[in-house]
Amino acid sequence: MKKILLLILCLPFFIYSGTTGKLAGTIKDAQTGEPLVGANVIIEGTNFGAATNVNGEYVILNISPGRYNVKFSFIGYETTLMQDVSITVDQTTTLQISLNPQTIMVDEIVVTARTPLIQKDVTSSISVITREEIDALPVSTFTELLSLQAGVTGSGNNLHVRGGRSNEVAYMIDGTIVVDPLLGGLATDINNDAIQEMSLLSGTFNAEYGNALSGIVNIVTRDGADKFSAKIEARTSEFGVDRYSALRQNRINGSISGPIVSPEFNFFISGEIDKQGSYLPFGYSNTKSFFSKVSTTAIPYIKIALSNRGSTGKRQNYSHSYKYIPDQYLRRRTDSWQSSLNFTHTVFNNFFYDVKASYFNQGYYSGIDKDTSEYLASTQSEYFEDKGNGFEFYKLSDPPELYDSRSATADIKADAVWQMGSMNEIKFGLSYKKHWLKLYYIYDPKRNFPYINDYHTEPFEGAVYLQDKIELSYLVINLGLRFDYLNSNVEFRADPLNPNSMVKVKSRSQISPRFGIAHPISDRTKLHFSYGHFFQNPDFEYLFENNQYDLNVREPLFGQPNLDAQRTISYEVGISHQFSDNIAMNLTAYYRDITGLIGTRYFFPFVDGRYTGYTLYVNEDYANIKGFEVTIDIRPNKYFSGGLTYTYSVAKGSASSETEQYPGTEESTQLYFLDFDRPHVFNASGTYTIPQDEGPMIFGSPVFENMDFSLILKASSGAPYTPSGRDIGFVERNSLRQPGLYNIDLMIGKEFMLANNLRFRVFAEILNLTDHRNILYVYGDTGEPDFTYVGGQSIEYMRDPSNYGPPRSVRLGFTMRFN
Repeated sequence: MKKILLLILCLPFFIYSGTTGKLAGTIKDAQTGEPLVGANVIIEGTNFGAATNVNGEYVILNISPGRYNVKFSFIGYETTLMQDVSITVDQTTTLQISLNPQTIMVDEIVVTARTPLIQKDVTSSISVITREEIDALPVSTFTELLSLQAGVTGSGNNLHVRGGRSNEVAYMIDGTIVVDPLLGGLATDINNDAIQEMSLLSGTFNAEYGNALSGIVNIVTRDGADKFSAKIEARTSEFGVDRYSALRQNRINGSISGPIVSPEFNFFISGEIDKQGSYLPFGYSNTKSFFSKVSTTAIPYIKIALSNRGSTGKRQNYSHSYKYIPDQYLRRRTDSWQSSLNFTHTVFNNFFYDVKASYFNQGYYSGIDKDTSEYLASTQSEYFEDKGNGFEFYKLSDPPELYDSRSATADIKADAVWQMGSMNEIKFGLSYKKHWLKLYYIYDPKRNFPYINDYHTEPFEGAVYLQDKIELSYLVINLGLRFDYLNSNVEFRADPLNPNSMVKVKSRSQISPRFGIAHPISDRTKLHFSYGHFFQNPDFEYLFENNQYDLNVREPLFGQPNLDAQRTISYEVGISHQFSDNIAMNLTAYYRDITGLIGTRYFFPFVDGRYTGYTLYVNEDYANIKGFEVTIDIRPNKYFSGGLTYTYSVAKGSASSETEQYPGTEESTQLYFLDFDRPHVFNASGTYTIPQDEGPMIFGSPVFENMDFSLILKASSGAPYTPSGRDIGFVERNSLRQPGLYNIDLMIGKEFMLANNLRFRVFAEILNLTDHRNILYVYGDTGEPDFTYVGGQSIEYMRDPSNYGPPRSVRLGFTMRFN
């Protein structure tokens, strides 16, 4: 650890971490083809610019994602303005320009850029979601957008990428991880208005990204503008139709941006309040979030940004047993707060460094908001005698468990980017994180020996990486090496049964090589291949479980602070082809071999001197995933934008979750379809726009002008399940499959110009347009969602409404924009 701290102190404290892109190319004489030396390149509205070298080449680094106008000029030559140039995070936008000699004074030539649909420097799968797509589609959260991407299944915060567990995805906002280090998974909400660009790196990714097995979600937030703009948007399902009003869906969101005193100082603020009822007898989800950023470029070549983000959530899921007493069922609360300071210094056009320091604090509570001393014992539960069979629906009962966790993380990262010549882009950096973790958990508090977790720990971790992107005209090579370090910073029992076996945990580290190549066959076709070793530390709850070593509880389960990292080796090969100026296809095949997944192992009593049996978390589960993805992208034009994805995959493993085999005495020795395996997944989205003064004429007026129609279609195989029933004999786990799922969402809007800078839009969102009843759960003995022969259940109890997905819902809303 001392060596890592020394390295941090010796290097400049500055970071890249995948939040900007690059512009590069050549400028030549249009008549002779000779390079123009010293030609100027200016990105309008920014401080970025460059001059060409002796070969006519230029490069500009550290450009925030978005669309820009780029001006090319040279003494004695016509000036060219390239409009609508797209810059994407971690990618190179190439503009090859030819300038004509100027014989007479003429206005500058204006050209609209057409970014190639095939990005030549991308060596692995990446899905990029732009600001325009976020605005256009009928989605409420960024996780809904992610679920439309190739290789992704699940919903909400439980997304699975390429067959991995949901906690194998790392979520980053402006280069900082925002997952719960203790319990795992996404630990924040950020409203869509705050997002400038979002990308999903699935399967393989460069060395600058780590501590994730399946994928990286990289969100870049919006900066303030040099002109004032504002937006307010609201939608509701409560507009007078009882069926939809009963869902109690209301959301209001907005943003404001502009300069502070002068254009060199600007701000951006956004916020959202989202209240959602439930289609089930009870349940709700109420969330609030805000984001603010203040930035300045007043000092030449330096950008300083301070951002603050927060979110809170109150939720209650449905439980069929508590149908008639919802006030006595579990309620969950979450909160998340983050402050970040970023300092970027562009030393030369081909070199910059940057520092980011952040503090992330988040909490999770699940309980019924009363002291555990007031909980009812399980023997005190009462049932409604006149409901069901008299022993199914609670009349009086308390859920048996309570969670209360709090984690804080201080994070500092240091990176630099150096464009060495025209071929090599070198990135190197390091990071250090310190965690403060606190958990209180109790199960069945009124029994004689309740199961309790109560601890506070302070682990820390660090990482160093180096990567080189070699860009040749016929080949792009990504080489990288990453070193990860973790210290659980705690003492533990080497033998859980022996109080005298306390030892200090040893630190652990991993070196991960990364390799990827892309070979442009032509200006419209590209092959790529990537390979990498990926590493993810276990969620800390599996390291510190029951660290008070309570052996009086039934089925004692212990964590291990010396758990090793989970590892995967991933391979990917693909081909991309642009059929026309507007349509391109990507076909990718992948294979993943995952070892050391967290699982459990039972240690029998009266063996090797043990006086009682117990279970340990261990690195022994295994998974194997293979599949292919097809993506078709359609370039947005005046009327239409859209795309579709298809994924075929097979995800098998020895366990679908860390605790699947607890309590139990045997470990799985066979591979079976994992609970979240869905062999076929199809997604399609499209937006059709009727511009101003166009569309069908009615009574001589284009009444459909400025209208837009957006559609999302999702379809997939059903989840696997295990057949059961009397006299069924041996069956393979998850050997049958539930019915498939599909859903269609539609949004229709019309915009009105109220003034030169003021626009008003009304819209309708129709979710689950066909009102299809998607089956989410079936009984193992019948394969039906409404009937089982097991347990002598009543009709009312068997017909659990949560076995089906949500019905159709309709929301009406408006958007007001000023810019």
